[in-house]
Amino acid sequence: MGVDELSKGMQDVGMRLRELRRSRKLSIRKVSEATGFSVSFLSKLENGKTTITVKNLIRLLGFYGVTLPELFSESSTRKVTFKREERKRVNSPESVVLELLVEQEGVSMEPILGTFKPRARYQEPIVHGGEELALVIKGEFRFELGGEAHHLREGDCAYFRGGEPHAWENLSREDGVLLMVITPPSV
Repeated sequence: MGVDELSKGMQDVGMRLRELRRSRKLSIRKVSEATGFSVSFLSKLENGKTTITVKNLIRLLGFYGVTLPELFSESSTRKVTFKREERKRVNSPESVVLELLVEQEGVSMEPILGTFKPRARYQEPIVHGGEELALVIKGEFRFELGGEAHHLREGDCAYFRGGEPHAWENLSREDGVLLMVITPPSV
């Protein structure tokens, strides 16, 4: 994935967050006060000038009461197929790229492809609703859940409640890939 694609993903997220905030008639200051994010950070995010960690993105989406697929959903038309080149991407400063495999409202599961650069890890454990199944597609990962560390290789998976703090770290010297399916959608 090139720099232009990463930049575009950042702008898409920011633009959607700005549209969401405006549709709710909220000032950037009100969002700042309610979420604890600085006005400067929110402004840069909405203008595609900075990235956001996965944990903070989940927190911000929680404030708005939407999931990632809902953020990007453009119509209520039910789609059946989703092309790779049409996927929405969210880039974090943790060197993790999240790709929405299904971008649609009203679904009962939320499949996300997470690509972790070599040695990339979540800066902080994340928490979200629902249950999650994560399958290692490529690489080796350290998975932390409830104070325990697990070593997972290609083909291994983890199934857990999203409400438990959890974190991923790519132990590989190349990109590592996780397929994460969350139900109900809550990220």
